[in-house]
Parts: sequence; structure tokens; C-alpha cells
Amino acid sequence: MICLLLCGCFLIKTNAQKVYTYDFSDGLKSYSDSAPELHILGTEGKYIEEVLPELGKQKRTVYQFEANSGLQFNNQEGFNLMSGSYTVEIYFRLDELESWKRVLDFKNRKSDNGCYIYEGRLNFFNFATGEKAPVKPKEYVHYVFSRDAETHLIKMYVDGESKVEFIDPGDEAVLGQEQVLNFFQDDLVAKNEASPGAVALIRLYDRVMTPIFVQQSFKRLARTISEKPRVSQPREVPPPKPEGNMLERVVVKAMPAVEPVEVSGKVFNGRTLDRLADVDVLVRRSTSDSIIARSKAIDGSYRFQLRPLETYRITALSPGFEAKSIVVTPQAGGGETKTLMNLREENFDKPISTLPFSQSDSSLTSEARSALDTLTNFIRERTDLKFRLLGHTDNVGDFDKNISLSQQRAVIARDYLIGKGIDVDRVETKGYGPTRPLASNNSEVSRRQNRRVEVWAEPVKR
Repeated sequence: MICLLLCGCFLIKTNAQKVYTYDFSDGLKSYSDSAPELHILGTEGKYIEEVLPELGKQKRTVYQFEANSGLQFNNQEGFNLMSGSYTVEIYFRLDELESWKRVLDFKNRKSDNGCYIYEGRLNFFNFATGEKAPVKPKEYVHYVFSRDAETHLIKMYVDGESKVEFIDPGDEAVLGQEQVLNFFQDDLVAKNEASPGAVALIRLYDRVMTPIFVQQSFKRLARTISEKPRVSQPREVPPPKPEGNMLERVVVKAMPAVEPVEVSGKVFNGRTLDRLADVDVLVRRSTSDSIIARSKAIDGSYRFQLRPLETYRITALSPGFEAKSIVVTPQAGGGETKTLMNLREENFDKPISTLPFSQSDSSLTSEARSALDTLTNFIRERTDLKFRLLGHTDNVGDFDKNISLSQQRAVIARDYLIGKGIDVDRVETKGYGPTRPLASNNSEVSRRQNRRVEVWAEPVKR
């Protein structure tokens, strides 16, 4: 008979799960059973003692690496731990964070795609970029990346908080033919996209860890990398396998329960008041802007269980409609919190993106490339739209040359999108030179606003 304990107990399956932990106290070896050693990429690094933020004044051994060097995990040597769903947990610092800096490479230097820190924001090139900048140069960060093999859902966390979530469009986060995962070394397609730094902990799981577990893992980080003798795994890792294929009961101290509050809502077409069926609903914690829940609305209805007395931002997204958000703060014991959202149909009366340019220059700035990378997925998904790239300049210099420069800017932006796989027939370009300024040209600050390419969308006439 298998007993189920409902208060303060976990049921953990003991016959399949694997976790490999590397803390660099014994070189590149893992203290997890059967885990392979990590391999060195590029220049061999150094083992140094460093004070880590989560350990107060205590020092800890870390592996320090140079730019374009790092470490490699061989999945075949690791008994295919990363062949299905997986989670990668790292505690590290990068010394330089301007532009893109590589964190994880899944294709062994054969693809530009993969995990970066971009100007301090989480980035999976070229599909998703985090909205905020939680990472700072020369400061340690707790970084978690997971991929669900069944749903292809990718999640990225910093310091226990969810920051990026998207569907892997083409197995970009599946290991390539060589079956290796590279840390910190760039693929060399573009230069200067790797940073020197140091790593204190790498942990690999053969499953997707829950947001609650990721948060707990960050809170337990000080104990995890400083206890002597070390604990072998965090709490979700199974104890030694018993005889037979059984479920092992593990009792932990019960924590005071906080009853969740039900938050429900309906999403309507603001013009017809019909319920919308194709709606993605995201819930973000207002204090951190991290996504904590998402759902597909059924017949325009959604329902979440949320902790009371916290403030959340609920966003509804539906093709052909403008996104809309509302803020809710569920009250403890206040019963169900009900919400309504009316979405406006898209009218495309303003640019969906604006790309900045430097004075007298048609080359893409890093901000423009980042905006185009974010835009690429939207263009792929919205086959019902076509796009116009309209180039502009300030009024400095010859008028005819500025007309030509504005057209060049629009064409270069278009060519960048084509290089990402966008059909050339879906993108038009035109240059207006200085004839349509956003601001006066009386100062450099205002002229900077006029040096731009605007991206406009409009429905395809059928």
C-alpha cells in the first residue's frame, strides 16, 4: 500500500531522475554519481578563491575563464541526460555585458542561435529577449534555463524569478549532432560575443523544474554550495533507489499554508462584445515583471489560482487585436476575483517599432538589431499582415543625399529581416529623408529622434 501524506509530504519517483552537480571544489569533476567530467573549451581557466554574495564573507572555489573560453558537457558521456526535457542551473558572473555575450550554445559553434546576455537582459537569439535588465557586469547571477520536450516550452529565470518564456520554434535548444552543451564560448560567427568571467556552480537536471523549485533553489543557494559535508542534491532530487519499483515517501517540515485566491475573467471583442476564443492570457508579478502563469482562454474565459495580497498584471493577447493589461490585487478571504477585458481591433495607426540610427550612417545599431530580432517572430506569425519600412533622417547635410540615406536605412533593415527568413515580398521600403521629422532639428537630442526607420504593419488585401 502506498500512503499519501497531504501536509508537508512529497511523493518522489526513484527510478529515473538524474541530476549532475559541479561545484569546482574537485576540479571539473561532479560529486553526483556517474556524472562525467566537464571539458575545457578554449584557453584553460584557473581555480580561484572568491567571496560570493550569497555566502557573506566566506570564500568559495570558482572556475575563472577567459573571453571566448569556457566549459563543455558531453551528453553521451552523461548517459543522455539532456535528450528529453531538461533544466540547466548556473551561478556565474560575466565581466563584460555590452551587446551579446554567450551563455549556452546547443549546436557546438555551428549556429548563432542560443542563450546570451544582451545588454544585461536575458536573450535567446533570435527569438526572445527579456523586458528588464536583471544582470550586471562582474556580479554573480543565478541563471536557470529549461526546455519541455513535449510542449517545446522554454523558460528562463534570473535569481529565482521567471523572465522569459516562449515556444522553441525549431528545436533550437535541442543539442546538435555532437551532443554537447557549451558554456560561455561564442560560436565565432560574429566577433566579440563572449566575455571573461567565473562560474561557481553548474547543475543539470533530466526534467523541467517547476517555478517554485527554481525559486527555492535560489534561496537555498548559500547552503547548496557551502555546506560541509555537501548535500548531494536539492529537495526534489530522489533519495537512493530502494528495491523494486516503488514510490518513496519523504517527509519535510510543513510550512504555514497560504490559501490561494481564484481570479477569473472573460475577454471580449470591444466592438461586437463577442467572446474571443483565440486568446493567450499571461500573469506577471508586478514587483518583478516575471511571468508566473499563462493560459489559453477557452470561449473567452480564463481562471488562475493566485496568492492573495500581491499585485499582478494580467495581459490578454489575441491575433488581430491590441494587447490589453489590467492590474489586480486579490484579497485574502475575499472570495473569487472577477475581471473583464474588452480588446480593440488593431488599426495600425502608428509604427509597431522604431529603429534608431547614428548620424550620417546607414548601418544597424545594436538597438536596431535587437528590435528587429524581437520583431521577426511577430512577422512570421502574422501572415495576415504586410510591412512597410520607412526611412528618415535629420536635416543636416544635402537634401538629396539625405533622401538616399533614408532609403539605404530602410533597405538595410529589410535585408536583415530577409536574412532571418522573412519573405522579401512581405516587406516594402521607402525613404523620406528629412521631410517627416518627429521632433525639431534645433538640437542634437531632438535630431537623434529623427534618424530612424519606422516599421508599419497593414492587413493584406485578399
